[in-house]
Amino acid sequence: MFFLVGSFSLRAQVLVGATQFGPVFSGLRPAGADTALFLLARARRVGVSTFVQTTGARGYLQLGPRQQLRYRVGTDMIYDSRGTPPFVREDYGADVAHVFALDAANHWQLGQQLHYDQSRANATRTGLWLGRLGYQRRLRPAGAADSLSQLHLTVLGGLATDRRNGRTDAGVAYGFDAAALYFLNGTAAPPLALRVLGTRSRLGPRTMQRLVAEAAGEQAFLADAPVTVQGRLGYRTNRAEDYLLGSVQRIQSDTVLAQAGATYKVNDYATLRSDNSVLLPTRAFLYRRLSEGADTLQDVGYRQRELDTRQELRFGRPRLQASIVFNYRERTRAYYLDNSRRLSAPRLAAALSREQVKDITEQTTLWQGSLTWLPTPRHSLDVVGTAQLLRVDAPSKDNQQTRDEAQHLARLTWTGRWAGAFRTTLGVAGEYRQTVFIRAGLSAENYVDHLLHWEPGFTWAPGKWSIRSQYHLWVSYQVRDQPTEQARNRASRVLEQTQSITYQLRPRLLLLADYVRRENRVGQLNWAQFRESPLDTSVTHDFSIGARQGWAGPKGSTSLRLGYRLLEQRNYGRAALLPEATAANPSPQLIYLHNITRQHGPEVAVERHAVAGFNLTASLWLQWLRTFSTYTVGKGTFLGSSYSALDLDRETTRVLPYFELTAEWRVGRR
Repeated sequence: MFFLVGSFSLRAQVLVGATQFGPVFSGLRPAGADTALFLLARARRVGVSTFVQTTGARGYLQLGPRQQLRYRVGTDMIYDSRGTPPFVREDYGADVAHVFALDAANHWQLGQQLHYDQSRANATRTGLWLGRLGYQRRLRPAGAADSLSQLHLTVLGGLATDRRNGRTDAGVAYGFDAAALYFLNGTAAPPLALRVLGTRSRLGPRTMQRLVAEAAGEQAFLADAPVTVQGRLGYRTNRAEDYLLGSVQRIQSDTVLAQAGATYKVNDYATLRSDNSVLLPTRAFLYRRLSEGADTLQDVGYRQRELDTRQELRFGRPRLQASIVFNYRERTRAYYLDNSRRLSAPRLAAALSREQVKDITEQTTLWQGSLTWLPTPRHSLDVVGTAQLLRVDAPSKDNQQTRDEAQHLARLTWTGRWAGAFRTTLGVAGEYRQTVFIRAGLSAENYVDHLLHWEPGFTWAPGKWSIRSQYHLWVSYQVRDQPTEQARNRASRVLEQTQSITYQLRPRLLLLADYVRRENRVGQLNWAQFRESPLDTSVTHDFSIGARQGWAGPKGSTSLRLGYRLLEQRNYGRAALLPEATAANPSPQLIYLHNITRQHGPEVAVERHAVAGFNLTASLWLQWLRTFSTYTVGKGTFLGSSYSALDLDRETTRVLPYFELTAEWRVGRR
């Protein structure tokens, strides 16, 4: 597949050629480059049987004053030992680029690139050889202070191969890239930018092509009352083709973008900002048969319109800052059909009706206000309020998603700084959410959610000690609208607390202790009587203690951390205990079940940062994993999850080393 990506940079460099591992080259590397080779390796365990690995190398070889070789190779893998095959993702990529300046002024450049990309999971492999002829020049040669206003023109051509779905396709690839940056108001202000990029490749029966045209700029007016106007226009079209069920599927994407904004400085304390945009994307899924016997798929597509406007007024004084924001967003999508299967009028109308069920319009209106007040230099008060309304309209009567969602939030945060490096914070918030489904099919899901937040905390650093404590308690009462749905009312309480203590025993020896606790309680709510019955509770404890020793020298710094970590999760709930085969009473008996997962073991972590450009971070948690259950017998019977006594007596234990490794090495640092 032919894959080209370009972007602007502050130095007006046009990036040519890219893979999922990033851009490959953008002309000659500037003088004083910081490295000739960068090596990267990452590996970590993310689950009981899942591992992630990433490796990469990139760099350059300076072959002379006008000639340079750039390269990049990399792998990206996710490994799950339970799978067949065990690899979930196994990707490889490589790029080699050679660029040569034809003249001493570096106006003309000749280059080439080799690209390789392989995905074992998708059974795809792509290759590309691409030649490049580029021309660049300064747009303001007389201005010595402006060396960034430049024009770039590039012509591309080469060969591409693509293997997928058991097919190997090959063909020619070509394109062009034109870009210009013009710093009208100096290099400190945003430039006027223009870019047109087009690529096309023919791979057997498939064609890939892309065209991007963008223009963006910013201009200031009125020196006494500054007004800055920003604008952007863009058009993007993309055609991608792949094999599907004996046909070639063509995904045609076209997007038109227009954006306009302005900033007006009312006075020394107030600023008004406006940002408005319209986006018009269309998508079409078209099919053509590879053989006469293949089935013809239905051509389908949609047209979309997105509007976004944001108006903001800011006021700032030394002890008082405030802002008011109004934001409106609208997204409309409508589906259509092309009669590619030559259906009769009734069948075409039925097929179109099925597609138009997905038609939808979303409108979001948001008002937001914020206020920050400093009554004294050591105390501050922050107030935030928001009001948002989301309206979803589905024209089809078969689509039940037509609804209104309203949200109101008010938050107050007080921060105080006291003597003795003591700081306190207190946050209080209230939130109201309401969801109303308009059509009767989902009216049983209508609910109102009341939320309360309580967030106290403090930080104290007396001498060698540092103590930090944070709490967050939020309570939610979700109440259904219909009387017949009151049994689904829920009350939820979540408490999170974080405690952290450090002690500087010696200048480079630090003792640490951290504790994190999260408790989540869910209960059935009787809103009329404001009572609840517990349904499920989960509590998580995460405790770690250790010491970190550091060393520093002329060649770099090293730190070693040794400690012990305990992670425990407890789930509390009700279940049924199945009777024994010989029991006189065959009814399941109510039990209060506790499922416990405990992970604990020693931790070791090493960090090395060398002046020569070598960085290493490695950590290991040698974990003993134990999963077991306990229960107490209650009164009566229970209908729900049921277990036998043998099931509840089972216990699993494993030893799992959780590790993480990151190594970076910059060779040839200047």
